[in-house]
Amino acid sequence: MSHEQLLEIQRIDVETDQLKHRRLSLPQRAELESARRDRQTQQVTIDEVAVLRVEAATRQRRLEDEAETVSARADQDQARLYNGEVTAMKDLQALQTEISHLRERQESIEDDALVSMEEAERLSGQVSAMEEACSGLDERIDRLVGEIAGSEDDIDAKLAALTEQRATCVSEVDADLLEDYAQLRPGFGSATVVHFDGRNCSGCPSTMPAVEADRLKHVPSGTLDHCNECGRIVVT
Repeated sequence: MSHEQLLEIQRIDVETDQLKHRRLSLPQRAELESARRDRQTQQVTIDEVAVLRVEAATRQRRLEDEAETVSARADQDQARLYNGEVTAMKDLQALQTEISHLRERQESIEDDALVSMEEAERLSGQVSAMEEACSGLDERIDRLVGEIAGSEDDIDAKLAALTEQRATCVSEVDADLLEDYAQLRPGFGSATVVHFDGRNCSGCPSTMPAVEADRLKHVPSGTLDHCNECGRIVVT
């Protein structure tokens, strides 16, 4: 009968809406969004520390190169000191002073290079620790993505089955009645098609007027009509 099929269509539509809402509101979605935000925040921090590490390593290499240059100059002056090229006492003393200054400068630069190396190593350790922490977060994200996909597949299968059931019911209901139902449903939702219990339309928010109740009492049982009070489709 049309009223039974229409009620079944309404049931299917309600269940379909519930499943679609459930699909959009899976608890893992909020957890996944939070995990992705945390991952993004951590990646920003990792990138910032990584930049500092590169800067420290670059500074270390520059200082090491500078120390080698100063050392080479000191070695050249040291060779001049002993190869007989400089003979005057005054020049020898000046050369010795220059060599001493160069060695001091070399030592100072090498100390700075060591500090930069230690800083680069410390920052590298921080990056490694943060990346290890992120790997655990990545695993959590992958797990959540998998759980969501599994739930979506399960819901989609149920939705497909409901679609088939609805198509079968639709084929047995008058087209004008279906159009009427479709127009009313956005306003009435799951209570678009309701029953008349002999005194009231179960969809009316208040008591049905006696005249309307009496009218529906005289409608043949199992007939589809409209409640003149609320406008819903009523099964008598």
